[in-house]
Amino acid sequence: MQFRVLGPPAIYDDVKQRAVQLTSPKQRALFGALLIRLGTPVPTDELIHELWGNSVPDKAGNALQAHVSRLRQQLIELEPARANTPRLVVRGPGYVLQGRPDALDSVQFRLQVTRARRMVESDPHAAVLLLRKALGLWRGRALDGGSRGPLCSAAAARLEEERLVALGDLCEASLRTGQYQQLVQQLEELVVAHPQHLRFKEQLAVALERCGRHGEARVVRETARRPSADLAGPLGRPGNVRVLREPGSVRTEPVETAGAGLAPERPGAAELVDGPGTQGHELARLRCRVEELTQTQHALRSEMERLSALVEERFPARRKDSA
Repeated sequence: MQFRVLGPPAIYDDVKQRAVQLTSPKQRALFGALLIRLGTPVPTDELIHELWGNSVPDKAGNALQAHVSRLRQQLIELEPARANTPRLVVRGPGYVLQGRPDALDSVQFRLQVTRARRMVESDPHAAVLLLRKALGLWRGRALDGGSRGPLCSAAAARLEEERLVALGDLCEASLRTGQYQQLVQQLEELVVAHPQHLRFKEQLAVALERCGRHGEARVVRETARRPSADLAGPLGRPGNVRVLREPGSVRTEPVETAGAGLAPERPGAAELVDGPGTQGHELARLRCRVEELTQTQHALRSEMERLSALVEERFPARRKDSA
């Protein structure tokens, strides 16, 4: 049996070679929270907060137990031999889902990406194939399709960031194989979708330069010199990018650090930022920023609640005195 978090939480039945989807959002949220701590007990209060947030129903413990029971039964139906030793069990003040770490698609993804990085310089073609295989494990947004509490939100944000880094690794390996023409369109789309990732912008500039499209690469370099130039220029080319002239090298150093002491920008650079499509790119950038802040807020709230619970457990007498 395999477990999937690179998309909606799901189970993969090795015997029948089929994916088993969970239909209830609460079941997906519960399964996702247990999967991101596979093999580790998750306290009941954290699971309740994950499923219901601040709208906790009466007898939430009983409701959680019912969800756990249904999920446990579904797992047993897929593995009848484990009827007496179910994967999902009570442990301490919570529940634990038992399984090998490599049964998770996220672990397989990381292993393959790590292997590919080791061979980028020595065998970039093999690295490209392995990175494509790793990224092929993704079926959508991480842990999608359920009520997103602090546990799943924080884990999903980390996984999505890992996916973007792996995409950058794939682009770098592809550059080393000389696939410049094929990369330009893909990198343009990545830059628009993820304007905060300077690595994609740098790689786009490199690809344009290697394709002989020096004028477009020059536009990218000019807009890169503007501190706030994260909008698109007239050809749909994003700003905030520096092109490297040395063949075979791709720098990932942020422009804010590497750009000190640059010559003043040429006249007319301001007009390059205000080309067609600017509003759409700005909306995409703001949407990404709002999602980041929301995920950070969920993670901080979860940590504060856990810290408060620890303080109350450790100093019960002091709590009574202050009441």
